[in-house]
Amino acid sequence: MRRAVLLCCMLCCMLCCTGILAVTRPPGIFIQPRYDVFFKAGETVELPCVAEGIPNPRYTWEKNGVEFNPSGNDDRMVQLANVGTIVINRPEDKDEGIFQCFAENDYGKSATININLREAKLKDFDVEDDNTVTPYLGESQTLNCVAPESIPPPEVYWVIKEQYGGFTPINFDARVTMDHESRLRFTNVKASDGQDGKAYACMAMNGIVRKNTQGARQFIKPRGSSEVQREVTYMWASPSDHYGLRGDEFRIKCIFAGNPTPDVHWERTDGKPLPDHVKQSSFGQELVFSSLEFSDAGDYECWATNDQTPQRVQRTMSITVKARPYWIEEPKDVELGIGGTARFKCLAGGDPAPDFYWFINSVRLSEANVNSRFKKVSADEVMIVNVTKEDAMVIQCNATNKHGYIWGDVFLNVLSEAPTIMVPPAAQVVAAEGQSVNLTCRTTGKPDPQITWFKEGRQITGGRYRTLLNGDLHIEMVVLADAGNFFCAAENIYGSQNASGTLMVRRKTQIEQRPLDLEVNADQDAKFTCSGTTDPEEVQNLKIKWMKDNKDITANDQRMTTNNQDNSLTISGTIVRDSGTYTCIATNGLDQSSASAMLTVKDRPDAPVNTRIESCEQGNATIRWTPGSYNNAPVQYFIVQYNTTFSPDQWIYALKVPSQKTSANITLSPYANYTFRVLAYNKIGESDPSFPTVKICRTNPARPLHHPENLRTIGDRKGELHIEWTTMPQIQQNGPGFQYILQFKREGDPDSQIQTKPIDDWTVDHFIYATSDVYRPYEITLKAKNSMGEAQQDAVVFTGFSGEEIPGVVPTNLQAKQIEDTRATLSWNFDMSVVGVEATSINGEFRGFKVQVWRRNLRETTMREWDIGPEEVEAGRVGNEISATVDNLLPYTYLEARVAVMNNYYVGRPTDIIQFRTKEGVPGPVEFFKFRNIGDNHFNLEWGSPMDENGEIIGYDIGYQIVSGLDLGKMQDREPQINNRFQTSEILSGLLPSTKYRVYIWARTSVGRGDGYFIELTTSKAGSPEAPRYTISNIGETNINVTWWVNPYARSGTVIFVEYRKEGAPEWQRSTDEVVNTFKNITDLESGTTYDIRVVATNGKQRTESYIEKVTTLGVAAASALVGNIGWFIGMLVALLVLIALVICAYCLIKRGFEMGGKESPDRGGRYPEATYTGINTSRIPERSSDFGPEPRGYSNDYYDDRDRDSYYDYDRDADSMRKSQTSLNEKRPPSYYSDKDRYSDKDRYSGQYYDDDDDYDRDAYEDYDRKPSHRDDEKYDRDDDLRYSPSGKSPSGGRTSSSFV
Repeated sequence: MRRAVLLCCMLCCMLCCTGILAVTRPPGIFIQPRYDVFFKAGETVELPCVAEGIPNPRYTWEKNGVEFNPSGNDDRMVQLANVGTIVINRPEDKDEGIFQCFAENDYGKSATININLREAKLKDFDVEDDNTVTPYLGESQTLNCVAPESIPPPEVYWVIKEQYGGFTPINFDARVTMDHESRLRFTNVKASDGQDGKAYACMAMNGIVRKNTQGARQFIKPRGSSEVQREVTYMWASPSDHYGLRGDEFRIKCIFAGNPTPDVHWERTDGKPLPDHVKQSSFGQELVFSSLEFSDAGDYECWATNDQTPQRVQRTMSITVKARPYWIEEPKDVELGIGGTARFKCLAGGDPAPDFYWFINSVRLSEANVNSRFKKVSADEVMIVNVTKEDAMVIQCNATNKHGYIWGDVFLNVLSEAPTIMVPPAAQVVAAEGQSVNLTCRTTGKPDPQITWFKEGRQITGGRYRTLLNGDLHIEMVVLADAGNFFCAAENIYGSQNASGTLMVRRKTQIEQRPLDLEVNADQDAKFTCSGTTDPEEVQNLKIKWMKDNKDITANDQRMTTNNQDNSLTISGTIVRDSGTYTCIATNGLDQSSASAMLTVKDRPDAPVNTRIESCEQGNATIRWTPGSYNNAPVQYFIVQYNTTFSPDQWIYALKVPSQKTSANITLSPYANYTFRVLAYNKIGESDPSFPTVKICRTNPARPLHHPENLRTIGDRKGELHIEWTTMPQIQQNGPGFQYILQFKREGDPDSQIQTKPIDDWTVDHFIYATSDVYRPYEITLKAKNSMGEAQQDAVVFTGFSGEEIPGVVPTNLQAKQIEDTRATLSWNFDMSVVGVEATSINGEFRGFKVQVWRRNLRETTMREWDIGPEEVEAGRVGNEISATVDNLLPYTYLEARVAVMNNYYVGRPTDIIQFRTKEGVPGPVEFFKFRNIGDNHFNLEWGSPMDENGEIIGYDIGYQIVSGLDLGKMQDREPQINNRFQTSEILSGLLPSTKYRVYIWARTSVGRGDGYFIELTTSKAGSPEAPRYTISNIGETNINVTWWVNPYARSGTVIFVEYRKEGAPEWQRSTDEVVNTFKNITDLESGTTYDIRVVATNGKQRTESYIEKVTTLGVAAASALVGNIGWFIGMLVALLVLIALVICAYCLIKRGFEMGGKESPDRGGRYPEATYTGINTSRIPERSSDFGPEPRGYSNDYYDDRDRDSYYDYDRDADSMRKSQTSLNEKRPPSYYSDKDRYSDKDRYSGQYYDDDDDYDRDAYEDYDRKPSHRDDEKYDRDDDLRYSPSGKSPSGGRTSSSFV
């Protein structure tokens, strides 16, 4: 049914085309059977025959050269309607024959090839008796099989017949295989080939009749208990002269017997490599040519080896290639107009060369009725000139040789019709500049129409424009100016027709970024990048694709991936096969541009091949090999290795060979069987080893070259003479019957007899002889001997000693001298006369002394030992006094030490323990170093004391330097440094805003600085400083002291200076900046003079002044001498009288004032009456000097003398208290104070953070930085205990101080 539908479709298409192309056409058969058709009796078989032609052709058949009518064979045979196909429903043997189908209409007659219809058959095997063979294990064996007659030839198998019916196919391998004559071959028999008594059988199968048949049963009964090892022998091979037909599958095979199973190899004798279409099968025994070519002709050699065969066993076969006829140029149908010339060629090749036969409408040319215009140009070409309508015909060509024939069936059709444009120019053709483009104009019409092209109405002629034979217009290398409307006109004597289309030209695509050549090592990734540009109208179509060696890279290769983002190609885990040319193609579908780059993948070289022994003479072998591929990295050298039957699994280095050589001469040891292999080395690495040499190089026995080496005695046990040596491996024994001959006797003892001990086991490496002495010398000789005699080398007499014991002598007078921080020199006395003498109290060879040192009371965990060898003893010995230095000790540590004498295996009783203490050293780094707060010109720093103090810490040094990128500025030390060993925090001030610093800290002992610790911090942006609260104290005649309180958590303004001026003066004077201390002594003032004082905080860019405080220095203002200024003296007397009067008045008023007691004075809060401070009772703290009580501020010398004397004491204590307020608590130090900031912060919260002006924090939380911080719980602080904070403002000595707080 399907075939009928297909036929109808084809006829419809033919009719449609006929209305366009031609009115008539000779027939042409396009479906026909193959040469041989087989059928099974009773099963339907079909002989297809379908042709096309106008009008529809008629079909006829011939059988055996006689006209055959299918309808004359009852209902078994029928011819399908409208086609020539015959269907035989129940074919019989009488239906066999040579069939040929013909299709004919009024314009010619077409014919098929001759079809050989045959009945498929399979006969049974001849009846034969069971056959039993009894080979020895390891022998070869053949089971014969003569396949029965079969049409077509059968497929032959070998099976194992089961006892209760059924069978199991035999799986062939390198040992069990089948030759091309159906015999089963065993290259060596194994016990398993007995198949537990089951039979072997040869089976033939015919797939068409779906039948198989089995031959006689054959049994194998192996003999023997073990397999016999056999050399390789020839067993079977394809004929030595063998020919095949071109295009056929072709096989040649070699089978070799031997045990172990031989390895079979193939090669061409002319040295050429095997073609790509040739594969090895049957485990290397068979060569399969998938499609035989003339180039495959030649001699082929198969060869085999195994472990028992040093030489190749080979077989040579010569292949000759013949050919049945094949088309060189197949005949083609010809359609042309009246008056033309038709040529038909039948070019065919073959071996032997074919004969040609021509037919006209299925009639031999010699018998056909042709006119004089029909000419036979040559055996393979005919022609007809000046054709007419009546010349329509079918022409057949038959090329024949002895191997077969080929059949050509074509027609001549003569037409007369007006031009018709079948394929007009496309309405719009888009091309890129630089391309060549064809504008189609395919026409029909007989005679052939004349095609003329126009552009924009003007005829096109020559240059880059060319009209092709099929009517198309070819434009070579189009340019942008070629765009426009093109017009095609077709004309012959019967009429004309035209059509038009438009050509659009785009700018060409170009590669912008070309891939670059790459060179990588294997397993590395390689990445190519590429980009391109194109016409703006085609950008959306632009794509980048990649090719390797002109083949597309597909997604199947998972190691090669493309990235659409950067259009790159990445080859992951490269291998040598990835080397090649990689091409980047930028295309928009119209045109493309490409650029290529080379990838070179370097890898280890391939293993050398064909490693062989070229010569093997006594004591010498010449090895030769062929280098493998160097894989893009030249070979640097070769390494030759060998193994022997003594160590078959161990390959031993033999020789290093330069890369330019491919042979080496190896010196061999006697009495060994050698095989060799070679490795190649390049800069990437070593190759796999080559296959070992097939040939074995055997050497003859000889005497050993030398005696055993490394003869020695081991004295670890007293009462034994323990002798050891290095065994001689088998490769050094040089012959059979190898043994050691051991001889020894006590040295210097004339009564001692020589002891001789032969040792037959070459693996023995020691001998123990029981003695009754301690460390006595013995003369020892050890010889090597085999059946050929003793070693060629003279034996050496070695002096050894019997076992040692614990030394019986103890050093004395151990002392520690020259003690440093990490080293000390120990000295002791020892009687050196016992060294190097026989019967010594050391009880062995003197090996020096063992010094043991440990920390006091920590011997188990801290003990360290030093071995002082004999050379060091001699270097440090003066008579019997010995000195040695031990180093790497812990500084400032109490240590204990002792010394004992040593021999080879024992340490004697030690000396009494001595104690000493190492000197103080420099400390280790601080435990931690971090910041508490960061401001715009300061860091508030905190650290932990060193874990390794190595002495008494006396303080800390802080240094810093500016960090600018990778550059470090000049190191600057903080001045003064910290001299308080308990202090663990400090403010580093005087820095620049928004600047990165590297800050260092060193702990310090009296020896010096220890190891440094640094952190890098950045100051915050410049902020607005706040003026500190301050007090004025220690007022003298020419000096005052100004003390202030700095908030350690302030963000700005830790650089402080004092400004002062005489009362009423316009200009201020200033002190130097203070970045460390919180006080300033103002000197060089005038006595008895009032000054304005203020404190200024600055960050270098901004400044903030405090309120102004007035203070008057002690003493009297400067004046002229009384005798020099009488007027001044009189004035003073008058003033004194006035003063006395005022005092009296004041006394009277005060007396009356006591009667008015109980009234409070108005609040004198000063400038900051509302200032309050968290945690401090502000009512008890005066805010300025005038608030320090009712005492008069006159110039009482008694008052200021007391004030000066006592207040200096107060200042020192205050300053010390202020310094302590900046330290953190440490369990190992006296208690210090915490601020509220410390109390409510944890160390991690501020680690690594900086403050800046935008930080959101509670300023009020830091305002109260001058209050008295609380102690730890174990030392509660009582505010009333410190008179500096008493309401009266009294100092410890009863004096007062002038204070001011902001």
